[in-house]
Amino acid sequence: MDELKVAIQAALQSDDRIQRAQVRAWIHGAQDIETFALLYRLTDEGWNRIEPRLDQDETRYLICRYLLMCVRDNPQGLAALPRYEAAGELEAWFDHLSDMEDAQKTLQEVAVAVTNLFLTSDDDVRAAIETGFLEHVLEQVRLRPLFAHWAENEQLQDAWQHALAWGEAHPNQMKAVRERLRELQSHER
Repeated sequence: MDELKVAIQAALQSDDRIQRAQVRAWIHGAQDIETFALLYRLTDEGWNRIEPRLDQDETRYLICRYLLMCVRDNPQGLAALPRYEAAGELEAWFDHLSDMEDAQKTLQEVAVAVTNLFLTSDDDVRAAIETGFLEHVLEQVRLRPLFAHWAENEQLQDAWQHALAWGEAHPNQMKAVRERLRELQSHER
């Protein structure tokens, strides 16, 4: 394991405070999916130990880059998420962002990044984007405009039509599932 991964792993296993400048350096130094997986985990499990807190833009960059790498590369046997799990995480995160007041720019950037990945990928990646991400995004009428341009693009039309048909047939399904799970988890505490 290289020096960067060792340092991030040590931070994960510690209860000590982590300097934001250090996490920023790790994010900018990350080159591979394993390092991004460790950083993703650190900013989830150790977010409250990072001082001062990471900017939202830094966190959003890390999350988007990591999840799209997982969708593209479909890592197996690593700490990283496999393709379809990453596509589902991406959709859940996209939904989370859509509930935030200041996230419209990020939503648009993510929509562009997803579109670009779809256009430059093979059929396996496209299928994961369509069925693991886009179908569930399009379950929410309010999110459809972010991908409406797919309807006009010859390379995107089929995926748009299939995902839209799913979304119309299953309105707000994934969002409702997540909300129900949160309810159940809060009652268990």
